[in-house]
Amino acid sequence: MPPAAPGKDGMTEREGAQVERLPRIYLNGFPKSGLHLAVLMARTITTDPSITPPWTGSFARNAWSTQWLPLEPIMAELRLIKDDTWLKGHMGWMPTAEQYLYWHGVSVAFIYRDLRDVLVSQSYHVIDEDDQKFFHPDKDIYRAMGHEERLMACLCGVGPYAGLFDRWELYAPWLQVPWVFPLRYEDMMERREETARAFLRYVWDRTAWGYAEPTVPEMLEGQYVEAMVKNMERKEYSTTFRKGGSGGWREEFTPRVKDEFKARGGDWLVRLGYEEDDSW
Repeated sequence: MPPAAPGKDGMTEREGAQVERLPRIYLNGFPKSGLHLAVLMARTITTDPSITPPWTGSFARNAWSTQWLPLEPIMAELRLIKDDTWLKGHMGWMPTAEQYLYWHGVSVAFIYRDLRDVLVSQSYHVIDEDDQKFFHPDKDIYRAMGHEERLMACLCGVGPYAGLFDRWELYAPWLQVPWVFPLRYEDMMERREETARAFLRYVWDRTAWGYAEPTVPEMLEGQYVEAMVKNMERKEYSTTFRKGGSGGWREEFTPRVKDEFKARGGDWLVRLGYEEDDSW
């Protein structure tokens, strides 16, 4: 059967009926990579706030472990993604979730960041005094540590809480999925208009997939991008925003932390495009 012809107002016609397609968005981020900025973009594109709470993830202990949660509740939460809604979470790569999201036409963004800044952000997150706002199941462990020791604990792991790279390795395969949108935190901060436009076009392409030619009317695209950029300047929607800068690790890393990061991180900074070699 040939593809349906585009109808008016974003509708498509198939066998005499019109089918309206609205975005379904899943925002998936490695913890402390700037998921809140992606949420501000998704809020602009969708209008239905029916998902409560708009969250799902795949690991126990609030995503601070490598212990996978049972598949059934994860998939049940992914089923909440309907037209004109968005969902966010910390989801390690798993083929079942990837296949479900693909065949249900969900737009998936994977948010990542310079892992050195991620480590610093995590080290502050685990001791924040606002226990209702900054969720970690066992802050007292880290509050008893000094600054360097806490960075090392987040990097190497402590007790049931896995180290940075042990957890990252379970998320990183999303970057190899060709239909998933890779969303760099630094681009959201420093190239907002370009990033918002690229993300909008990706969402529209995925939304129209299987129904019509993927197009965004030029006039609407400009309006959406302007609204997305303006929305990304807001901070009140984030419960975990602290500082938001890039490169802050330079003021935080000690020689010991730096050496241990290099030993455990391998060539990840090069593969992610943050360094040309390991001489940083």
